[in-house]
Amino acid sequence: MSHKFSIKILIYFLLLLCGLWISYFFNVTQDEERILSQTKSNLEKLKGYVQAEFSRYQAIQSQLSQSPLVKLGLQPKSDDNDNELDRYLQDIQISSGASDIYLLDLSGTVIASSNWDKLHSYKGSNFAFRPYFYQTIKGDANVSFALGLRSKTRGFYFANPVYEDSLLLGVVVMKVNASKFESDKAQLDTGTNSHFLIADSNNIVLASNVEQWHLGTLLALSSTQRERITVARQFEDEPLKPIGWRELSDNRAWSATHQGEVLVQQQVLLPQYTLYLLYEVAAIKSAQWGRLGITALILIIIFAVAEYTLSKLTGYRQLLYSQRTLEAEVAYRRQELEHAQDALIRAAKLATIGQLSASINHEINQPLSAMSAYVASAKRLAQKGEVQPVVENMVLIQSLITRVHKIVAQLKSFSQHHDNKMLTTSLKHSVDNALVIVGPELKRTGVEVQCEGLACNIWVDPFKFEQVLVNIISNACQALTEQHQKCIKICAQAHESKVQLSIIDNGEGIKQHALSTIFEPFFTTKSGNGLGLGLSISKQIIESFQGQLSAHNHPQGGAEFLISLYMKNPQHD
Repeated sequence: MSHKFSIKILIYFLLLLCGLWISYFFNVTQDEERILSQTKSNLEKLKGYVQAEFSRYQAIQSQLSQSPLVKLGLQPKSDDNDNELDRYLQDIQISSGASDIYLLDLSGTVIASSNWDKLHSYKGSNFAFRPYFYQTIKGDANVSFALGLRSKTRGFYFANPVYEDSLLLGVVVMKVNASKFESDKAQLDTGTNSHFLIADSNNIVLASNVEQWHLGTLLALSSTQRERITVARQFEDEPLKPIGWRELSDNRAWSATHQGEVLVQQQVLLPQYTLYLLYEVAAIKSAQWGRLGITALILIIIFAVAEYTLSKLTGYRQLLYSQRTLEAEVAYRRQELEHAQDALIRAAKLATIGQLSASINHEINQPLSAMSAYVASAKRLAQKGEVQPVVENMVLIQSLITRVHKIVAQLKSFSQHHDNKMLTTSLKHSVDNALVIVGPELKRTGVEVQCEGLACNIWVDPFKFEQVLVNIISNACQALTEQHQKCIKICAQAHESKVQLSIIDNGEGIKQHALSTIFEPFFTTKSGNGLGLGLSISKQIIESFQGQLSAHNHPQGGAEFLISLYMKNPQHD
């Protein structure tokens, strides 16, 4: 017994280790996929921000290059000490958030600068060796990166050519410190364990929220690259050392700074710049310990339950028998409940017909009285041998019989029990059928019915839906008893896969205290008349169609009942 118990414990222990390993591997994989997706989304936001800032500075530069004052400053002039242009550039520099703005003539000499009043003013300096100058005088705007000669600060240089009647006069340059983008990035929600960097075509890190990466390289520079960079004096005497970066796959790299792997997403910022967003894998792995503890607890509970279940196997048959008995009892009770529900619906139908009986009797008696009169007239005409008037009377009698037959047939169909059958039917046909039932009451009380937009299909049980319409229209009719002008509007609007049916009366509306209880069983506002089941059953019927029924007071007065229904079987979409 002890030996078997030891083997069982060993098996459970091995299963626990396997379960923990599978859980760890699965969770890490899922988290990495989620983080990659999130990092991609954050990268889109970061890229949009940087590009928006770049576009803003380029737009300012474009406006500066069109400025008459800037163009005038590049025209030949006397050597008077006029600082109007310097002050103008200074104002633009302060308002735009740039570091410096200066104007170069065709020789690359600074003739005006926003820092004209500083000790380190650029005025008189020659920057013809800078790429942003000799590339811009070719005629196109330029964005480049360099280290300041005097300030030693990293910055992006936005350069625009200045033309006067297609004649190139000079170049206007705006410098924006790279630290601006690094400090603004801290305000973006890219995660506490994420890092970003902007690298140029030589894989030199121009900007990053990791300070030790500044002016480092993702890959070692070749001698040709270093020589080209030295000639351009882009980074002065910076060593441009590798930051300890090794690409492992498309979305994964090794970072010596973080002593571990990082997940990587990258996008082209400009043709010469690439934006990277990284996330530390160590943070993902460290987050698994709590999950492993929970997984271990769950597995232990599962093993305990399994052991307990196996020990109680002898009672399984009895449990199965009890379960089947309970299922049969539930099915029986459900069937009884459905029968009771059907009986309640039929009772509500009969109650509705009972409420409308006076109007229906009047509507039937009226054509019957007319038929009696026409028959008596036909007899007298026949005795006189006048055949044509007799035929005309017969035609009128036939139309009256058809009218009575239509009302009786609709009443018979309405009151009979029908099996539940969901199908796609015409909304207009259903409304017309309901109006046949409620028509006598509407006619008796002088209520005008306006219909609009009913030429669409709905997915319902037609007979049950007509009962809902009869209940709501009948209630609306009774709500108009005290009104001088009585009107009910029935309008529908199709939207995507649903139809919104609105039934509005111009009565006094629903009392505020009744709005929250109007659909409750046995709630009624009719003194001595009505069971209070009509709206409750109507709501249940509409919800059985996977639709919605609601009521509120219309802004222009009166009550509005809203019915939302599918146009076709939603399970087939």
